[in-house]
Amino acid sequence: MKSLAAICLAVLALSVQPGHADTIDAFIEEAAQQSLFQNNSSRIAMEKATLPEVKAFARQMIADHEQFDKQIRQLGESQHMAIPVEPSMASKAKQLRLESRDDSFDRIYIDSQAETLEQKLMLFKKEAMSSQNPQLKAFAQSALPDIEKQAKTARDLQEKLKPSAGALKSVNP
Repeated sequence: MKSLAAICLAVLALSVQPGHADTIDAFIEEAAQQSLFQNNSSRIAMEKATLPEVKAFARQMIADHEQFDKQIRQLGESQHMAIPVEPSMASKAKQLRLESRDDSFDRIYIDSQAETLEQKLMLFKKEAMSSQNPQLKAFAQSALPDIEKQAKTARDLQEKLKPSAGALKSVNP
């Protein structure tokens, strides 16, 4: 049994080779997987969300990500990279959680979008500042304003949603 574990560790160690191409592939892969999750979960929200504000956000996320997906695929092809066609395993788990929820769906959806958008912001800021690839750097820089706008909208919706009820707080004009 110990030898099997040692073999598995050796295979894992050999498969993880740091390098520039891995960094480029990792950026494209993570950006594409995040986008797929956001698009898929927003489609679920169009069916399950109860609040008009949440449905409007989901509708906008779908439109934004259809355009983003085209751009990331074109960029990946120009860099001769395979682009993921499915979200990551962690995102699939989040998606299953959303699919199985009815009560407090709106809050859980917005929370998952806000979390993913914050991760996406960090990913794109890092790529925009430190990428050695001019095409990836330009792509990240051009995408940042839209991601920041989406993240702000998600944070604003989080603030409006009550933590336990999934309903909007009263806002005094």
